[in-house]
Amino acid sequence: MIYDALQSAQARKSDYVIVDTAGRLHNKSNLMAELEKMKRTAGRLVPGAPHEVLLVLDATTGQNGLEQARRFTETSGVTGIVLTKLDGTAKGGIVVAIAGS
Repeated sequence: MIYDALQSAQARKSDYVIVDTAGRLHNKSNLMAELEKMKRTAGRLVPGAPHEVLLVLDATTGQNGLEQARRFTETSGVTGIVLTKLDGTAKGGIVVAIAGS
């Protein structure tokens, strides 16, 4: 999928390609292996790719979010975090622990 997307973007002279890998679980080794393969494929087609890797975390995740961040960073080199479902409550405190690790 990423190979075709990047080839198509190059043919169209696109500046950006956004790949959504939603549904990945950090404790499923086959899904994490697919992420590693996607990263390698992108790097072969576009020098330095992926340029940004964002981890989207639900603010209500809690301690599990820390383990997710560690595993996804090891696998795909996370460069930033997007915290969702952050309302006016004290949710999302795990982002402080993630930033410190």
